[in-house]
Amino acid sequence: MHMIKCRKHKNISRTKFMYALLLLGILGYYNGHAQEALHNYGNLKIHDNGAMGFHHDLINDGTTDDNRGLAGFYSNNDIVISGAFRPIFEDMEVMVVNDLFLEVGVGVTNNNNFILGNVFTPRNTIDVNLDFINTALYNGETDDTKVDGYAASTNKINFTFPVGDDDRLRPLAVLSQNGNTDTKCAYFFEDPNNPSTFPISFNTQNRTLILSAVSTYEFWDLDGNGATTAQLSWDNQSTIPSLVSVLSDLRVVGWNTANAIWEDLGNTAITGDFNNGTITSDVFIPDEYTVITFGTGLSSETISLDNFVLTPNNDGINDFLVIDGVSISPNNTLQIYNRWGRLVFEEKNYSNTFEGIANVKAVVKKNDRLPAGVYFYIISLFDIDITHQGYLYLEQ
Repeated sequence: MHMIKCRKHKNISRTKFMYALLLLGILGYYNGHAQEALHNYGNLKIHDNGAMGFHHDLINDGTTDDNRGLAGFYSNNDIVISGAFRPIFEDMEVMVVNDLFLEVGVGVTNNNNFILGNVFTPRNTIDVNLDFINTALYNGETDDTKVDGYAASTNKINFTFPVGDDDRLRPLAVLSQNGNTDTKCAYFFEDPNNPSTFPISFNTQNRTLILSAVSTYEFWDLDGNGATTAQLSWDNQSTIPSLVSVLSDLRVVGWNTANAIWEDLGNTAITGDFNNGTITSDVFIPDEYTVITFGTGLSSETISLDNFVLTPNNDGINDFLVIDGVSISPNNTLQIYNRWGRLVFEEKNYSNTFEGIANVKAVVKKNDRLPAGVYFYIISLFDIDITHQGYLYLEQ
């Protein structure tokens, strides 16, 4: 029998070797259609610094969650991990020519070593994932050795998901802001207008007015209920030049699940060039957004009319938003949006009275002062059939 290989990294004691043989009393073979499998019905455990090599499928219908050594998966074919319960290993090693397939989640508490082959998880079952728990790390990730599907992070503040699709590693890094640190992530190299495993589409034309475009080449599914910043990466297949002519106009954008619309999630840092780089979002709650990707914010090349600075400090200078056109078109509507694309002020027949106070419940309470920052406005002048749009910088 060569399905279980018990060894230590250096020398294994006779006692531990005999214990490994006794494990066969609670393990069984399964002769399936394609290949043999190791079937755990009882309590499979790797003690101390022991090691166990899996050369065929693992069906885990017992307990495998208190291991203190290495579980290695080695095959010139493929290996499938399935069963009623997810196994949790201290250290895990993947050297599988035709990839390791997870039909049940697998946890790692110390280190995962990618050597050969991808770890595939089903993209329509988010809870079947490779989970990096507590202080667990990984190494060896490349275009050909990664998680193709969902990876998870448990009890971590910072983590970079080694995810991708096909022959591309497309990592996403997160930084939790409030200690709620359980997240899941997968990458999809496909048009969000026609996703393969989601029950809805994410219409890239349905976006807030502060956005002028959304990528149709790729997206990530990031899940978690804590305040988070996300860093997305791009390569030459992301076709960033099709979105922006200057990188500063690039944004992280997300599909707001409740409102069914793409929203701006910010751009707090950016590195690289048009072929390779990273962009970091502002703080957001991942669970409020079904998927995220790259987008374009309105730039100086796409707006008209003046941009304004508003300083409502009662000094008589720039205390109000004064738009000249309203004097010749009292039949008008003014809308002001925050940088997330959410409406914070709206008024029909505007008469130059806005002084930085919201009249729509959004990020602050209605009738409260808006926080300082950049806002986007649209003024529709119906009497002269003109619509202007521009930026407003508010100082408080």
